[in-house]
Amino acid sequence: MIRLDAPIWKKLSSAGNDADRWLRELMEGKGDLRESIEVVAEDLSHQLSWYSATAYALPHLAALCPGLSKEDKVFLIAQMGAAIAAEAVEPLELDTEAYREFREGLEGLRRETAPLLTDPEVHKQLCGEAELGTMFALGALAVVGDRKHAYDLWYLSGSTWEEGPAACECGWEDETISLIEPPEFLEPVEIGLWDRRSLEDEAVWLSGLLSLIGDEMIAPILPLAYGTGTCPECGKREPYWTWMDRFVEEC
Repeated sequence: MIRLDAPIWKKLSSAGNDADRWLRELMEGKGDLRESIEVVAEDLSHQLSWYSATAYALPHLAALCPGLSKEDKVFLIAQMGAAIAAEAVEPLELDTEAYREFREGLEGLRRETAPLLTDPEVHKQLCGEAELGTMFALGALAVVGDRKHAYDLWYLSGSTWEEGPAACECGWEDETISLIEPPEFLEPVEIGLWDRRSLEDEAVWLSGLLSLIGDEMIAPILPLAYGTGTCPECGKREPYWTWMDRFVEEC
């Protein structure tokens, strides 16, 4: 963990280029906790962009997390998920200080997040707060699961999860594939029921959690997101995630 008065913070980027200031206030307990978390999260996730300050902020947030109530831990993960997911589209170089800080913080947050996903008290809390529940599910996916999948689902929020992009390596692409009335070339996968305990199968626990909290936007499209597409031009079959990632990378 790099101290907040270290010179490196002057070189790190965030939306307002003042992440260290807001993070310091959060860590010192100044002001309302949730408002402070929101300010830090917005500064690090504006427009789904990756900011270099995120890597250095995560160990501090991981250190803060154990002292929070379950409700506030859920709020923290819900707010910070997009910032963490953004690293998937601009991966940090291995063997760098930023990478080590990111991994340290991520591992600490994983230790706090995984138990929340299977906690009946948390499930009850989220059933009464649908928007928070959806954000927590995506945040947990960024922390515990595949960050690129989390980023992709946040990306799809721009169309309220009704349409998604795709691109085949042959050159075919479509920016507005309907996920509500999908074309025949998209083949959904069958996602099993979640036992509310196991986190081994990402599609199962994510779908189960979203269904548990009453989500009606993301849960219905997950069979397509985890499914397979057959290119209407060249006939090649690929996971839909691959199609979407290729489109996003080429944008």
